[in-house]
Amino acid sequence: MATGITVLVRFSNGSIAYMTNDAVTDGAAGAALLTANQGGDLSQVSGVTIGQAYTGLIATHACAIVKKQASADGRLLWANFRGPDGAVIVPIDGGGSMVGQMVPLYKPVMMTTGVTIFAAQQSASDSATLVASLDVCSPSKCDNFTVTAVDGTNTELLNKDGATIGQSMNGLMATQMTARYPQSIGLNNALAGVSALFVTASDGALKAMVPPQSNSSGVYAGPSITYPVRILQNDSAFVNSDT
Repeated sequence: MATGITVLVRFSNGSIAYMTNDAVTDGAAGAALLTANQGGDLSQVSGVTIGQAYTGLIATHACAIVKKQASADGRLLWANFRGPDGAVIVPIDGGGSMVGQMVPLYKPVMMTTGVTIFAAQQSASDSATLVASLDVCSPSKCDNFTVTAVDGTNTELLNKDGATIGQSMNGLMATQMTARYPQSIGLNNALAGVSALFVTASDGALKAMVPPQSNSSGVYAGPSITYPVRILQNDSAFVNSDT
């Protein structure tokens, strides 16, 4: 049963892009999304990256939609714009098959050759060993961190290059974080874990609690937190699930 991810993008000049991948496997790895014209039903070039198709335009709004054939249990883990070097530029918000709105990006993104949209999904289930995902944004850098949770254990999230939140964003002031965990009835429904993703200092002191978007319908709920958090080199981000 195939699972597709679609990303809708609006540019500052009013143009719209439709990006999709109809075969994204479960898990944190994700896949690139390309332009699609849905058999000629949409008036845009098909099969190229967003940077190639819309060079020179500035993306201002976007949302991601996960759609699974004959099921509504697909959940967004993460979606983002990446530059030619593979680094995350900004995250893209969204949810499952029922997404509420196309929202402003954390900051506008200029389309150049090499800019690509990537996204990942996982089917929702009542499990303590799903993928936890955390988008973190500061004015100068955004990144995404994931891990497969271990039941009842603090499990550290890392970025795609294996770096901790502290190693990736040392010295930066995070101003927005979004957490996701595709549990069908909640991250900590057995009550012995922690009901949010959390960031700690080197001594274990709590610096942020980030409530996850993990409701049963996958509806977009906005950023989890928007208060400032100074990230230092030895900070860590964790999930502790329990079912």
